[in-house]
Amino acid sequence: MPVLLAALPADERDAESLIGQMGGPITGGLRAYLLEHFNALRTFYLDAAERHLLVVLWWD
Repeated sequence: MPVLLAALPADERDAESLIGQMGGPITGGLRAYLLEHFNALRTFYLDAAERHLLVVLWWD
């Protein structure tokens, strides 16, 4: 994650332009958004591992 965040342009508008209009404006900036969601995913997978649960991914 540090490498990804470091690769983003310093200007938040330039950074947000990299993802286009996929999700509309990002409140708080792209870096904060990515970090929040990365940490949520990491917490989810750590909890699943500690509880010896399986995570199943399915996509069509």
